[in-house]
Amino acid sequence: MADDSGITVLIATYNRAAVLSETLEALTHVDRTGVDCNIIIIDNNSTDATAEVVKEYGTKLPVSYLRETRPGKNCALNKALRECELKDIVVFTDDDVTPTQNWLQEIASSAKKRPEIAVFGGKVEVVWPDNKQPEWAKPEWIMAFGFPRHHYAEGEAFYKTPDCPFGPNYWVRKTVFGKVPFFDETLGPRPKNRIQGDETSFVMNLREHGFEILYYPGAEVYHRILHEGCTIPWLRRRAYTHGRGQVRLHGLHRRNIYRKNKIAWGMVLVLDELYTTLRFLAGFAITDSNSNCEATVDAMMRFGQIHETVNQVFKRFVARNGSTEH
Repeated sequence: MADDSGITVLIATYNRAAVLSETLEALTHVDRTGVDCNIIIIDNNSTDATAEVVKEYGTKLPVSYLRETRPGKNCALNKALRECELKDIVVFTDDDVTPTQNWLQEIASSAKKRPEIAVFGGKVEVVWPDNKQPEWAKPEWIMAFGFPRHHYAEGEAFYKTPDCPFGPNYWVRKTVFGKVPFFDETLGPRPKNRIQGDETSFVMNLREHGFEILYYPGAEVYHRILHEGCTIPWLRRRAYTHGRGQVRLHGLHRRNIYRKNKIAWGMVLVLDELYTTLRFLAGFAITDSNSNCEATVDAMMRFGQIHETVNQVFKRFVARNGSTEH
């Protein structure tokens, strides 16, 4: 049974008109009976037919179009949070999902059944191109960080720290935005400089402000993996951005060494980067695809950590010197 409160679905997109069209078509098959729902597509300055696709579905769905020219998914979401009239429940999902038919009914039901909870995460299943999962993608550790499959528990369960919902399927009560900041605009997908951790940073902030997070598997989406997102080179890039995001979310790499001895810090960085380079090159020399994948992914993740660590240290150095001069 649907809740009386309304639901706003937010979807940010960039230059994926065909992918978005498939998602909007899937949303036409979602049961909205008794649910006061609206869908907002935030176009992050696309140059393709995104606007035309949204207009096409305007007669089939309660969908509206918003454009954000500043690059970055989080910039797009924040614009919607600032400027749009939101209903009581705000749902965050992606432009490449296929929700189950009862998706909105289950989200509404979660809000009604658990009025004391303000943050929820749903189930995410993966759909592979041509329904075929590559052999190299089958190890659990690759699935855990490379592809957004999310089965947190068999039934409803509270997330334990540091676990969080996955980006393609989570929702919050609108009231949380009066208590926590919006999304960190330096994180998340952007055309030229992606650092992972956008929704994780937001949800971690909610937890730090005392909000419990409930896994609610009845609300499920299928995340469609695109052909270009199903290759080892793509996985390497994701590992690199994941490494950068880990530093941003959890602090500077070997920060205690830096504080105590800057020379030791520099030596660690040089040795770490040398190790990373050798590990990366060794990956290409290994004939077994799974071993190759593990070696190169590990190297790229560490390289991302080093890159972001140096970046953050440099910013702190500049800020400290600037404040000293003034």
